[in-house]
Amino acid sequence: MQMNKGIQSRSFTIAIHVLFWLGFFLIPFVDDNRQHISNYFITRNAFLLFLLASFYYINSLALIPKLLLPGKLKVYSFIVLVIILVISVMNLLFAQILDGVMEHEMHHPSFLRRLLFPVFPSLFVFAISTAVKITNEWFRNEKEKKEMENEKLNSELAFLKSQVNPHFLFNILNNICSLARKKSDETEQSIIMLSQIMRYMLYESKDEKVSLEKEVEYLQNYIELQRLRISDTVIINFTIDGNPENYLIEPMLLIPFVENAFKHGISYIDDSKVEINLKMEKNLIHFRVENFIAKKSEENIAAESGIGLKNVIRRLELLYPGKHELSIKDDKVKYIVDLKISIDQ
Repeated sequence: MQMNKGIQSRSFTIAIHVLFWLGFFLIPFVDDNRQHISNYFITRNAFLLFLLASFYYINSLALIPKLLLPGKLKVYSFIVLVIILVISVMNLLFAQILDGVMEHEMHHPSFLRRLLFPVFPSLFVFAISTAVKITNEWFRNEKEKKEMENEKLNSELAFLKSQVNPHFLFNILNNICSLARKKSDETEQSIIMLSQIMRYMLYESKDEKVSLEKEVEYLQNYIELQRLRISDTVIINFTIDGNPENYLIEPMLLIPFVENAFKHGISYIDDSKVEINLKMEKNLIHFRVENFIAKKSEENIAAESGIGLKNVIRRLELLYPGKHELSIKDDKVKYIVDLKISIDQ
């Protein structure tokens, strides 16, 4: 497919060049005086066209890349002037040779006029050649620059994504380890849930986008796993408004906010509550996480902050530039994350 596009592009470029030179050749014939259209006139015009076309491609393919773009302006200007002079002299010599070979009814212009006649078309061809080449180079550079930026962004996204999975897995293993120390009967169930989570992380999350329904199942498994280790007095609400099947989203994008709520919003002393709401409406995904901040020292909170939130904020900036709104409120009592993402469907 890509090769076919390349062939089509080259064919289109060749067709444009052929039409340009054909039109350039026919310009002198746009004259009501039909007596000028003779074999002599056609031959002279064809020879001049050959000289101008040679100048065009020499300038475009050799002079501009090797002299103008590297900044050798003086040398470039000198060579261009020499070429224009050579074109004028060759055209003059060819005309004189043709005068002795072919009969014609054209009047003989002066020597100086014959010499200077090709200068204007040469300057015109020079201007067109330079403009086209520089414009093409600019577009090519912009395309390469964009490709490099995209490659850099993809590399950064891959790096951020690779950090999310081990970070998240590390926290879950800590939870299971805590259950194992207590010799809880729920340890086996937590391991089963972990296997389901890991299946999603290893297989589903490799895709660029997944169904929002899969991401919701992932969140539900995570929440159920958290329920196994916390007190029954902790209130956890996860509500869904809308059908997640109709939406695609980047995997592992919502979990850091939920993980953060459990990390800093669960207390074994005071009443705790985590509210999670996911709402889908037309092209908008609205995700809100709200939790009370457990009483911890600033040092403990800073030590447990991890890399999850920083990563997801950066991923949102890269994946949804201008298409998301993220509000994080922290008044030392309640922590609220409010995320809106516009989805192209």
